[in-house]
Amino acid sequence: MSAYRDIISNQYARINYAFWILTVSLIGWIKFFHHDLWKDEWQAWFVAKDKSVSEILAFLYYEGHPALWYLYLKIFTPLQGLMGAEHIIGLAHLITVAAGLYVFFLKFRMHSLLKVLAVISYFLFFEYGVINRGYFLVVLFAFLATYFLRSSKSNATLAGLSLMLLCQTEVYGVMIAAVLVFYDYLTQRSNLATQNKPYKINFLALKGFLIGLGVFVICVFPRTAGHVASTRGRELSAWDSFLTAFQGNLSNTYLLGSTGDTSFYGWTGFGILISIFVVLGLYLIFKKTKTLGFSMLVFVCGMTLFSILFFMGGVRQWGMGFVMFLCLLELRNINFQKDTSQMGIAAIILAFATIHNAKALKATFSIPFTNAKMTGEFIKEKVPEKVPVLAINKFEATPVIGYTGRSFYELPTGDPFTYFRWVDKIYLPTEGELKLFAKFKKVGGIVILTPTKLDANRYPNVVLWQQFDKENYKNENYYLYTLALKPIDAQ
Repeated sequence: MSAYRDIISNQYARINYAFWILTVSLIGWIKFFHHDLWKDEWQAWFVAKDKSVSEILAFLYYEGHPALWYLYLKIFTPLQGLMGAEHIIGLAHLITVAAGLYVFFLKFRMHSLLKVLAVISYFLFFEYGVINRGYFLVVLFAFLATYFLRSSKSNATLAGLSLMLLCQTEVYGVMIAAVLVFYDYLTQRSNLATQNKPYKINFLALKGFLIGLGVFVICVFPRTAGHVASTRGRELSAWDSFLTAFQGNLSNTYLLGSTGDTSFYGWTGFGILISIFVVLGLYLIFKKTKTLGFSMLVFVCGMTLFSILFFMGGVRQWGMGFVMFLCLLELRNINFQKDTSQMGIAAIILAFATIHNAKALKATFSIPFTNAKMTGEFIKEKVPEKVPVLAINKFEATPVIGYTGRSFYELPTGDPFTYFRWVDKIYLPTEGELKLFAKFKKVGGIVILTPTKLDANRYPNVVLWQQFDKENYKNENYYLYTLALKPIDAQ
C-alpha cells in the first residue's frame, strides 16, 4: 500500500512539474513577444539603473513602494550590454514568476483543479505574471510564508525571513504578512488550548514580521506634509469612499468581471449586492475553521480601510486580496469529496478570474498594450541624437524613453531625465520657453513629446509631426511636435 501511494505521489509531482513548466513558458512567450512595457514597468527599471543603492533607499517615499523590487532589478543592470533593457526587465520578472509558481505547484497541497484555475486567472497569469511589476514578489513571499507556517515540519526561521521580505514588496505585502502572523497566533493558541497547554509566541515569525514592518516604515512612510493627499486619487465623500472601497475590494477582487471597474465607473447598487454575496461566499468557505474566517475578515476590513484612508487603488491593488485568498485557501485544505460546497464556491471565484484573463489575453493579441513602443521606435529612427526631445508630462514620457534608449528633457529646469517622482506637478511651458530652451541647446529646432494634443492658440508655431493614438490596452497615446527655431527668428 505504501509503494502504491509513492507511485501516485510521484505521478502527481510529475504532473505538477509539467503544469509549472508549461505555465511559466506560456507567460514568458507572451511577455517577450506580445507585451509592450508601460510607464510603471519602465519607472522601476530607471530608478534601479540610474541610482545608487543609497539613492534608491532615499527615493522610496516618492514611489510608495518598498525597496525589494528596485534592489532586485539592480542586480540585473550589468546585463545592459548583452540585451535590450525591456528583455532584461522581462527576464528578471519571469524568474520571480517561476519561483512563485514553483512554490504554488510543488509545495501547496491545494486540489489540482483549484491550482489550474488559479494560475490561469487574471491576477496570477496576466496582471502579476505578464506585466513586469514587483507584485509577483508579493505572491512569491506570501506563498513561501504560507508554506512554512503550515508545514508539519514548520521552520520558524524561514517563515520569519519570508514575512520580513514580504514586508519589503508592497504595502499590501505588509498587510498579508500581518494577517498570516495573526492567523499563526490564533491557530497556535487554539491548538494549545485544546491540549490545556500555555500559549507560546512564535517569536521567530513575529520577529521577522516586526523587523520587516520597521524597515518598511522607515523607508517608505511619507515625510512631507500633504504627501498622502497628493497621491490618494480623486476626492470622494465619506459614503462614496466606503461603498467604492467595499465594492472594489470584494466584487472586483473575488468575482472579477461581474461588475465594471469600480475605480473607473464607481460603485453601483448591483455591485454592492454582488459584494454582499462575495462576503457570504467567503464565509461559507472558511466557516469550518474560525481562525481562517477571522483572518479573512481582518484582511478584507484592513484593505477596505486602507482604500478609504490612504489610496483607493484599482483592480491591480485589490487583486492582492486574491493572493491572500489563495494563501488562506491553502491553509483551509479543502477536501474534494467532503467539502463539495466549499470547493464549488472556490472554483466559481477562480473561474471568474480565469474568464477575465481570457478577455485580457484576447486584447493583448488584438491591440498594443501601449503606444509607447511604437513612439519610441519612431523617435529612435527619425530623430537624430543631437536633436533634443523635450517631454511635456514626464510621467507619461518614461516608457517612450525606455524604447528610445536616450534621455529626454524637461522644463523649467532644462535637465535630462529618465524617471519621474509621483508628487511632482506637470509643468506646461510657454512657446517662448520652448524657444529659449532650443537656443540654450544651440540647435535649430526641437522635438516635443506630449500625451495629449497641444493648444494651437497657445503654441502657434509648434507643428504636429506624428501622432500615435491607436487603440491600446493602457490608453497611453503620444503626439510628436516640432518647433523650428531658425525660420521663426528670420521673420
